[in-house]
Amino acid sequence: MPDDDQLRRKRIHVGLMALACLAGAVVLAKYPEREGLQGALVRVGILLSAFWLVLPTKERPAAWKKLSSNWVLVSGVVAAIALPRARAMFPVIAVIIAIAWFAKPKK
Repeated sequence: MPDDDQLRRKRIHVGLMALACLAGAVVLAKYPEREGLQGALVRVGILLSAFWLVLPTKERPAAWKKLSSNWVLVSGVVAAIALPRARAMFPVIAVIIAIAWFAKPKK
């Protein structure tokens, strides 16, 4: 288990990478020919920002520790039913749900 100082440094690095990606996207807004790179930087910056938010701190554990596997399963099924693009992924989601259902720890 990493110590508090190491977790703090990792959290800072993730936050700085997120800011760098988002700042790079803002700079690339001046160059319309770099639209693809700008879009990639925005997506990666948003994803890293979300990771930064859920990383553990000294006062609280990681955000995913309290997440129940049942909520993940239910949200996957709802997404597969509600979103048109996810309907094509329904067989894959069903296999993942089946594996998660059988692999979860016994209480």
